Amino acid sequence: MHAMTAAYTLLWQRLRRAASAALFPRYWMAVIAQEPLRLVLSSDGREVTADGTARTIRTADKQLATFDAVQAIDIVHHPLNPTEHKPEHWSLSLYLGRSQRAFVGRSRKLAQAEKCAKLLATITGKPVRTL
Repeated sequence: MHAMTAAYTLLWQRLRRAASAALFPRYWMAVIAQEPLRLVLSSDGREVTADGTARTIRTADKQLATFDAVQAIDIVHHPLNPTEHKPEHWSLSLYLGRSQRAFVGRSRKLAQAEKCAKLLATITGKPVRTL
């Protein structure tokens, strides 16, 4: 009886995790708005706006960086980490120098991260690095 309960518990946990992933996607990135002087990206429900007029990159509640402070746009590969329940993904961040970074977003798809990095590079004039 105990083995059956453990099997049902494991099945329930897997179903819950799958339903959660379907209803609340994580590790995705999308372009919400793209204009010559404005880019809005969304990742995991968080919007990041690059404003070419103000020359800033910000979220709804804080400024991440000025264009002048950004030295590069980094794409970093993160391998599968089953112990922490993290899938393979790529993160996008602003390299500010001296090992300082401002997180922009993450995606399970390299192509999405590359597209968003390229658009950020176009508006900021900064290079893209893949690490």
